[in-house]
Amino acid sequence: MRWFKPGIRNSISALLGPEVHRDPGEALEPVRRAMLDVLGEDGAQINPQLVRRLKYLHDPHALWFARAEMVAVLSQLHGEALAVHRVQSLSPIFQGLVPKSLIDSSRLRTR
Repeated sequence: MRWFKPGIRNSISALLGPEVHRDPGEALEPVRRAMLDVLGEDGAQINPQLVRRLKYLHDPHALWFARAEMVAVLSQLHGEALAVHRVQSLSPIFQGLVPKSLIDSSRLRTR
């Protein structure tokens, strides 16, 4: 028989104060909106499946890796250089959602 039903973790949390539950989707909404804005109406017409994925992905990592598909779609419309530039401009909005190493690795390497 357990004397402490909720467990020690819960009792320590209760002592520290009320928990703040932040909706993970709430943090992703600005990222999702920015990605859809960069894709634009022309990109949405070319690849409606990507638009659906961007609207319903619930993980910041999944949104981060969807950028590769965005580059492919935008390359058809604007060329590869401009597509890469536009998608890389999204990197700052992922700050705090994905590891810093992913953001750092996405920067252009100049020789």
